[in-house]
Amino acid sequence: MFDKIFDIGLKSAISYYPQEFVTLKEALDGKDYVTVNGGFKHVFKKDELDKLSKNLPLYLWDLVKIPFVIVKTLNVGEYILNGSEWENKAISILLKKDIKSFMTIGDVEKIIKDYKSLVFITLSPLGNLTGGDEDNGYY
Repeated sequence: MFDKIFDIGLKSAISYYPQEFVTLKEALDGKDYVTVNGGFKHVFKKDELDKLSKNLPLYLWDLVKIPFVIVKTLNVGEYILNGSEWENKAISILLKKDIKSFMTIGDVEKIIKDYKSLVFITLSPLGNLTGGDEDNGYY
């Protein structure tokens, strides 16, 4: 019975995973939402988009895709960013530290505090974290 409850809960959580990503520039130009599994739209807050654009260099606007997807690892207090080198660079700039290997719970709290509509947090990646898609860096 526990397995069935867990399975239903996991399917529900995955149903809100983004089906698409948009660049920061696209979001600033009006495509300020993404579709999530289940067909719902997730809208980004304008003030958070503006804040992100002010904190990232202009050259990253066409490269960084949102929403940021943060994955909780099996290690206590450890998270990783599911994305390309550009999302890693953006989050590193926002946190003012290199996050190539992992993020702490404090890092995640800071990002959520400042950009809650631009972040999805999941318990497991949809795919393999060790071998990303060569074309776009997403797993």
